[in-house]
Amino acid sequence: MFDFLIIGGGLIGLLTAKELQKTGANIAVIEKNSPGKQATWAAGGILSPMRPWYYSEPVNAISSISQSIYQQLSIELRDETGIDPEWLPSGMLVLHDNEMTQAIEWCEQHHSPIKVLTTEELKTQFNHLTPQKKSAIYRPDVATIRPHKLLAALNQFLANNGVTFYNDQEAQKLNINNQAITSVQLEETTLNAGEYIVCSGAWSPNLLPELAEKPNITPVKGQMICFPPTAIANKSMVMDGNRYIIPRKDGRMVVGSTREQTGFDASTTQSAFKALKEFAQQLYPALSHVEPDAHWAGLRPASPDSIPYICRVEPYKNLSLNAGHYRNGIVTAPASAELMVDLLLNKNTKIDPKPYEIKR
Repeated sequence: MFDFLIIGGGLIGLLTAKELQKTGANIAVIEKNSPGKQATWAAGGILSPMRPWYYSEPVNAISSISQSIYQQLSIELRDETGIDPEWLPSGMLVLHDNEMTQAIEWCEQHHSPIKVLTTEELKTQFNHLTPQKKSAIYRPDVATIRPHKLLAALNQFLANNGVTFYNDQEAQKLNINNQAITSVQLEETTLNAGEYIVCSGAWSPNLLPELAEKPNITPVKGQMICFPPTAIANKSMVMDGNRYIIPRKDGRMVVGSTREQTGFDASTTQSAFKALKEFAQQLYPALSHVEPDAHWAGLRPASPDSIPYICRVEPYKNLSLNAGHYRNGIVTAPASAELMVDLLLNKNTKIDPKPYEIKR
């Protein structure tokens, strides 16, 4: 019997396991595929909400805490496993923002560095971009991380520290007795634990028992492409509208992303590939004769106002939920895991947990 059983092996589930592992607890993680091969694998790895001035305080609260954690987390995982998650303080250039005054005010209020660049300054500092007709915002303190490297490091770290994995095994049902979860039914076995935490992203509502109030989580498909390594200098992240280009340490360029209401269909489409490719090549002339070498999609777990659910699930005594992070799953994951574990252990929390409850 395990102390804690986590259903979902994406970044949210793995970091929840890492927080619980610090207590010496006996932990298991169930993942219906390979760990992290859903929304986490598809993510770009931007360690900030794309435009935090558009988000509510509950989203920015867990984002801010997480941003302060990531550099040290990356170093810890690299030193312990030899796998570098590639934390990179690349900065972010925001083009064509319609709320520049709001953005400046938000950054000043939250002590987040920001600079407004004129078209001439853009031409000088970002001469690899197509010349811009409007001024832009530059945020020098925004970093990125490489999701699949982060996942590999976390999996290795957790395995080294005694966490048990049940990969390629789907949790089919939570068994109940007297408003308590007694076990999780897999295809070929049943697992028992003292506490059960659902971290299954867009699939989470389907796992909760009938009497539980269901969270409002729906899948939103995001497609992305990647260009092979280039020699472009000054590779800051660039946001333009709802799309972005993210540089990697090895010179690759990740381009995303679409937002599609397709249910649980995570297939890629040629139309999305073409649109993302054209966006990148128009913004980066040096990519005009370069062909993307990767194209993928993931299902992001959307929730109202992008506020995730991090809470106990009533009326059950030993069931919790950590899901619904939408496009901010990477940047909010460490603080989400901390909050979840503080609630599980009945500890004081760094932030007010009420905004993250199912009943809002």
